[in-house]
Amino acid sequence: MSTIQGGGWETTARAREQAAAADLGRWLYTLQLEREEDRKSLANNVAGLVVGLIVTTASIMFLVRAHPAVLGFRLGGVALSALGLGFVAVYGYRMLFKDREGIRGILLGHVYEAGLVLERTRGQSHVVPRGTSILRHVAWDAGGDERPRDQLWITLPGGAVRGVETWSGFECRQLAQLAAHFGMPGEPERIAPVHAADIPELL
Repeated sequence: MSTIQGGGWETTARAREQAAAADLGRWLYTLQLEREEDRKSLANNVAGLVVGLIVTTASIMFLVRAHPAVLGFRLGGVALSALGLGFVAVYGYRMLFKDREGIRGILLGHVYEAGLVLERTRGQSHVVPRGTSILRHVAWDAGGDERPRDQLWITLPGGAVRGVETWSGFECRQLAQLAAHFGMPGEPERIAPVHAADIPELL
């Protein structure tokens, strides 16, 4: 991926081409909005897949050795097998197809005079023109978390609403800087807890 260095961060050739096509003007700087998403995601998927394989293998061995007359043990083994296979299916699918869904890689925000290009380093990128895209900087208490969830909700030119979520203090500061560039307060708008089904799909 060819890049241009500026202000301590990098912009990519793909972002420059999309910004030029959308007439976003001069590139100002690039923010690294998620530093460890890809590494954490991969580690979680590998761990889930390994746990699923262990549970499935152990339950199948238990079923093979269980006495046919003890129905309760056999039912328990079948349930554990189903649980293990569920883990294998879910985490295996994520490992195989998440790249194709365009949500792998670190998320970069390339800031231009007249807009923004949001780019996954190993996935999709989206152009967000200033003035024609609706943005909302929000935060809410998710309950069991140590801090509120900070997100930037973006209505893309096609009408789809997508979200950018940050967790670490560094990432929250980057998101606040991005919100300020688009004329929003650096402090997010505090809203009521959002049901998981109502949270915009994350970029």
